[in-house]
Amino acid sequence: MAERNMVNLTITMTREERKALKQIALDKDMTVSALLREWLKVYQEKEAEQ
Repeated sequence: MAERNMVNLTITMTREERKALKQIALDKDMTVSALLREWLKVYQEKEAEQ
């Protein structure tokens, strides 16, 4: 990954949501951060189509 200016993000969620998020990332063999970046990219692409 190219060097970026990274920031920390705090998200409030339930323990169950956190566990689910971590499990999805684990199933895809990626970090939670990478998973969120992927979801953001998909969302932005869908929004650009509209």
